[in-house]
Parts: sequence; C-alpha cells; structure tokens
Amino acid sequence: MPLQSLAATLAAGALLLAPGAAHAARFRLFPAERLYPPYTADPRSPEFGLALLRVPDPEVPDSGASRVGLKLGGRFGLFRVHPEGEPDGGWQLDIHAGFLGQFDLAHSLDNIGWDGTYGFLASSRLGRGVSLQLGTKHVSAHVGDEYAERTGRRRLGYTREEAVAGVTWSGPRGARLYGEAGWSYRVKRELGQERGRLQAGAELHRPFRARQRLGWYAAADLEAMAEQDWRLDSSVHLGLSVPAGDRRWRLGLALYDGRMPLGEFFRFDESSVAVGLWLEP
Repeated sequence: MPLQSLAATLAAGALLLAPGAAHAARFRLFPAERLYPPYTADPRSPEFGLALLRVPDPEVPDSGASRVGLKLGGRFGLFRVHPEGEPDGGWQLDIHAGFLGQFDLAHSLDNIGWDGTYGFLASSRLGRGVSLQLGTKHVSAHVGDEYAERTGRRRLGYTREEAVAGVTWSGPRGARLYGEAGWSYRVKRELGQERGRLQAGAELHRPFRARQRLGWYAAADLEAMAEQDWRLDSSVHLGLSVPAGDRRWRLGLALYDGRMPLGEFFRFDESSVAVGLWLEP
C-alpha cells in the first residue's frame, strides 16, 4: 500500500475523534475489541474458515463441481484513542489481512487460485448503535500453480486498490444493518476494471435462550461492482454460533450466487452451496 494511503487513513481516523475530547484522550495499544464488526456473510472478508463447496454449474474452465474453500486472516487492532473514562469510544486503527483460496476435489485438491488482501481501517462508534469506518483495501489475485500447469491458464494480474467508507447499525436483540462504498484509485482498464463498488447487508445473531451463549445466526450480503455492470452478488449464511472462550465458532450453510469470488476469475459467474466452519475474527 502506498504511504500516502496509510497517511490518509490515519488522518481520517483522527477526524473521527470528537475535537472537544482531544485534550483528555487516552491511548491503547493493540486493542482486542473492534469498534466496527466484520460482515458475517461477506464471502471475501478475512477470517479463519474451512468449507466444502458444491458448484452445480462450474464456469471456471477445467474445474470441478466439488471444492474446498479456505479462508485465513482477520481484522486486528493496532491502537485506539478514546476520551478519558470512555474506553469503548473514540476511534481505532485496524489492519485487516487475509488469504482466500479454492481447491479442486476433482483434480487432487489442486489450488484453482487465491487472493491475498490487506488494508488499514479507521473506525469509530457514533452512538445509538451506529459505527463508521474509513480506510483502504487492497486485493491481489493469483492463479494456482497446479491449475496453471494443468490448463495453461496464465495470470491476468488482477489487483484492486480502493478507498472505502462504511456505516453499520447494531440494534436490539442481535440485529444489524450495514452499507459500504468503495472507490478504486488505481484500475487496469485493459482488464475491464472500473472504480465503483457498493455493498450492503443484514444480520441477526440470537441465543437459543436468555443468558445462554449458544445461539444461531442468519446473515445476508449483497455486493455490486461497476466492472460487472452492477450485477448483484448475493450471499446468505445460516447456522449455529458456538462459544470458544472470548470468541465464537460459526457452523453453518452458505449460499452464494454471483461473480466467482477469486479475482483472477472475476469474469465468470458461479453459484455454490457450502457447509463450513468459521471462527469469528
């Protein structure tokens, strides 16, 4: 990421802190909590997860219908600045980084391809359940070595660097709504890339009984990009939420319809059904 992009993110984060509280600010290094939660049903968000996918009608050439999806990474707090006596307020700078890959069960688990992503995100709670984030995201896409050797497919060199702004509302009884906009500041016109991206979603996280940590969740995510003529990519997750110390595992079903999630294959549309296990980042 260019240094000016990181500087812009830091400046944006500084603006999120109320000026009147600046003289009484406190500093926390590597906070474990997040002021802006990740998107549960986003198929490209960095997290730890393993899923078995079934693609009824594969469009990626020479690929099988049964695949393994692997996600690694998460969102990690770098530091938080908050008013004195309000440790859950102020603003926070996070780094998010991850790996997203698919492996073909029909061809000895050959890696079809993978995306590496990272970014810097400044976030703040504005009150009444509303949080805001500003920052930058980078995606670099790759073709799997085994897939390239078997098919002769060469890398397109798909990358995307964008500035993002998001807002989310967390309501009572585990409800949540969010929206995000991205604007790519570096596009490869020869690949048909365009600048705009829009994303929105809704989630519901509920325990089975009051004061019980074991629960269930349902989440939906919609995304559209200018380079796809604003066609909708839709993702729906439904399953169980299981406590694991201070974190939670999600065991569930994921349905997806839209452009192939790996950037090198963005020109192909695929639908999939997956059963997976994900650790909330």
